[in-house]
Amino acid sequence: MITKETPLTSTLEDYLAAIFRLVQKNGDARSNAIADDLGVTRSTVTTALKSLAARELIEYRPYSPITLTPSGWELGKRIAHRNVILRDFFGRVLQLPDEEAEATACRVEHAVTDDVVLQLGRFILYLKEAGCDIDTWQEKFTLPENHASKSS
Repeated sequence: MITKETPLTSTLEDYLAAIFRLVQKNGDARSNAIADDLGVTRSTVTTALKSLAARELIEYRPYSPITLTPSGWELGKRIAHRNVILRDFFGRVLQLPDEEAEATACRVEHAVTDDVVLQLGRFILYLKEAGCDIDTWQEKFTLPENHASKSS
């Protein structure tokens, strides 16, 4: 039996973050918009919505807009914020291509603690405040060609 104390899986965290983004953008979320955002079927969304509702993170009734409960809003915001910081770190600081930065952020956000994400966010802010050009640092510090191909 699922209760509000049952921990979220990484997949359910992705659903909650998607709902948070949609609610922020549109005021509510709908099953078809969630399915489009995550690239899944509506029946898969329905299963996830029932699980999130059982945890009291969303208000869900079939064929009605989905809204976040106060605890769902806070958790969704935290998960979405983690993704933004990690995507910024992998994309802007490490200069990974956009798709790779997004995919890596999605995988890592479930594996690191809030403290790690907080420290990465602080590090990004430090680089910006210190006047570091985080968009061009790699041009100054390149590795020999044979080292770069070994890490791939």
